[in-house]
Amino acid sequence: MMLSCLRLRSLPRSRGTAVAAVAAFALTALAGCGPKSSTAAASGGGASFYSGKTVQIVVPYGPGGGYDQWARVIAPYMQKYLGAGKVMVVNAPGGGGLIGTGQIYNAKPDGLTIGDTNAGGDVFDQIDHSSGFNLDMTKVSWLGRPDDDPHLIATHANGPAAFDALKSAGGTVSALATGKGSSDYNAAVIVYNAFKVPFKMVAAFSGSSDEKAAFMSGEGTTASLSSSDIAQITAQSHSVLLVSARPFSKLPNVPTVTQEAQKDGLDSQTVQALQALSDVMDLGHAFFAPPGVPAAQLSALRTAFSKSMNDPEFKKAATKAGLYQGYQSPDFLSSTVTKALSQASLFTDLLKSN
Repeated sequence: MMLSCLRLRSLPRSRGTAVAAVAAFALTALAGCGPKSSTAAASGGGASFYSGKTVQIVVPYGPGGGYDQWARVIAPYMQKYLGAGKVMVVNAPGGGGLIGTGQIYNAKPDGLTIGDTNAGGDVFDQIDHSSGFNLDMTKVSWLGRPDDDPHLIATHANGPAAFDALKSAGGTVSALATGKGSSDYNAAVIVYNAFKVPFKMVAAFSGSSDEKAAFMSGEGTTASLSSSDIAQITAQSHSVLLVSARPFSKLPNVPTVTQEAQKDGLDSQTVQALQALSDVMDLGHAFFAPPGVPAAQLSALRTAFSKSMNDPEFKKAATKAGLYQGYQSPDFLSSTVTKALSQASLFTDLLKSN
């Protein structure tokens, strides 16, 4: 699951090509006449607006990764509950995800373009004032998060089997991640700086699937990936650290980054920074529409999204695709992004890398 959670940061992030795809997605969802049912979930102006229209779901990454998987699994259910004529998934990779995310953000705010984004990477771009990033993530129209998929630091099967062992192994950790500035890149940088582990970032990958393939071929000391990515290669890896403040039921023996920090007696500011990092990484595969979508259309999109999450057939489809489900509301995304941006100063020293 994969390439989705990550962003290519080897290129300047300018996200502009995928907005159209997301719009098709949203229309379909709100209209409520999907392939399996003609029952509209939304009523009034929102639902009538979507009738017969095309919604685009823009995916800022290429086909096959987690962001693409989520969009394609959700699309028919958004169509079902929006009553849209069609929901299209459009891939707009490039710029570490910034091209597609920018395309969604800058789309006409008519409710016909939506998409998913690596919200953690967006937040870090805004904190870092990254070149080419001109978006304000506090202004977007959030629809919700579909997943419960914490981030991990993993080692090879023949490497250290616990984070303590990795810290005490000596030498320099060769840390694989997608491009500089991506959420998985920043997660690794902040973790290794916080625990004073010597490291060198290797960030030449366009997405998580490429990173995972390199890791499986024996490259690097560690990989920074989602738990669903690591679940596909458990025989070749050890999960040593959850980059989250919350334990994960599927990995009960893997410590959280805050548990490890408290055990090591890190200072209170560093613990606070790791907690803030955990909040950012828990934003997941977030779906959003551009700023300024009219209230009726936005309400219809949000209703369609939440109803899709609860649809038994959707749940079966997501499980079959190996996706970890765990709905979070638009309010959760909005408050988490706002809080993270207000804590930007906590990351200043910890974001330094070679």
